[in-house]
Amino acid sequence: MPTDRTKIEKALFIAKKNLAGLVYDFQTLEGMPFTLPEVQTYLQGITVGGHKIEDEDKLKQQALAWKQLIVLVETNSFVFSKATACALQAIVAKDEALEIGRFRQGQVWIKGADYLPPDHETLDARFQALCERISALEDPFEQGGVAALDMARNQYFYDGNKRTGFLMMNGLFLTNGLLPFSVPSKHVLDYNIMVLEYYATGNERPMRRFFEEQYAAQYPGFHR
Repeated sequence: MPTDRTKIEKALFIAKKNLAGLVYDFQTLEGMPFTLPEVQTYLQGITVGGHKIEDEDKLKQQALAWKQLIVLVETNSFVFSKATACALQAIVAKDEALEIGRFRQGQVWIKGADYLPPDHETLDARFQALCERISALEDPFEQGGVAALDMARNQYFYDGNKRTGFLMMNGLFLTNGLLPFSVPSKHVLDYNIMVLEYYATGNERPMRRFFEEQYAAQYPGFHR
């Protein structure tokens, strides 16, 4: 059954209204130095002093990626696909990754983790399996959680994997009338500890439970 367009419009309204918060949480996840008021100021078109130019450039890309995702949903153009993931990664990881807009062509390592991401030659098949798994799930919240976790663990790109995964998660959320989600800055340490354990074990359940708890805390009383 198609999602009520009213629910989608509400989700988009919340995403636009809370854009600064979403961008702030993204940059906190990456260990960037901006405060929430600084992000709000930047999004108003005012230069924020006292920061490196490369940090401001990186902040700009986080904002552009969220704005592009919103446009895709607004125009009914969001599709969970390799092409969409590559397009969003090309924005969010611009000037960071060895290569942008395509799956990695070599091995990567995750700092602080013993886990070794899969060989690059298996990535197309892995992403196709992810698409099929998502198609088989009926709950869009579950779809989004699976997407974000799979993309983080398989490291499809040289950089920007977690952020791209969260963008794809939110594409699934918004197109199904769910409100936008990000890991709150005050819980980034919890997320980082848990995601290292997830890398090691591949067990999604604790992470998905964490997403459920954080979503419920952000939107008390919202029934998805």
